[in-house]
Amino acid sequence: MPTFTTEDGARIHYTVRGSGDPPYVFIHGWCSNLRHFAPQAKHFARTHRVLSMDRRGHGRSSVPADGYTPAQHADDIAAIARQEGIDGAVVVGHAAGCPAALELARRHPSVARAVVMIDHGIYPRGALDLGPLVARLEGANGGREFRKNYESYFSSLAEPAVAQTAVDEAARTPLAVAVAELRGLAPGTQAAAKAMKQPLLMISANPVDHDGLRKVVKGIQFGTVVGSGHFPQLEVPDQVNAMIGRFASTV
Repeated sequence: MPTFTTEDGARIHYTVRGSGDPPYVFIHGWCSNLRHFAPQAKHFARTHRVLSMDRRGHGRSSVPADGYTPAQHADDIAAIARQEGIDGAVVVGHAAGCPAALELARRHPSVARAVVMIDHGIYPRGALDLGPLVARLEGANGGREFRKNYESYFSSLAEPAVAQTAVDEAARTPLAVAVAELRGLAPGTQAAAKAMKQPLLMISANPVDHDGLRKVVKGIQFGTVVGSGHFPQLEVPDQVNAMIGRFASTV
């Protein structure tokens, strides 16, 4: 697995697979890692070039003292993409990786031709009240609270081994990183979504307010998976792959 060193010294582990246009960039979520997009990387690498990475502080990447903001993650990913000659990509983010995907499209438009958000909302600054979760993670039983919270992200239909592996891997993330990532979400996603010019697909596990979101983001498209929790790319990968592929074919 290659490693990219950022300007501030963070070491980002990543993989590049396959060939063909448009390329795909997969951005994992909160306390996740690139393996949590493995079904999509395998599927799309058959006919496309695919970039996946462990964001700073996650997976096999280093754990710097700071930089846990969507903007910094976007800059890290853009630097890797440029090093690998990737531009005009379909950028796919999951959950707390979606703000980085939106910032990548806004800050580095040549890298992204379209964005897919998986199970994350478009909301204004301050709309997410993550204070109670942060307090639990910083409490005496932070590790136990983290695992309990992460286990809730999977539906009762999820394959137990898949869910357990994802939870175990997430639990290896330092709690300081988990908290810093949550605090980095405070600016929300609405400003970045409104500012970006690329097409946007929102894939959700539950129904969302289509009419309301269309007033915020012009031309947004929607997809809702069936029978999944917060990790549809792992629970129902075929549904997610089909939606992403169809969307990409239109842009």
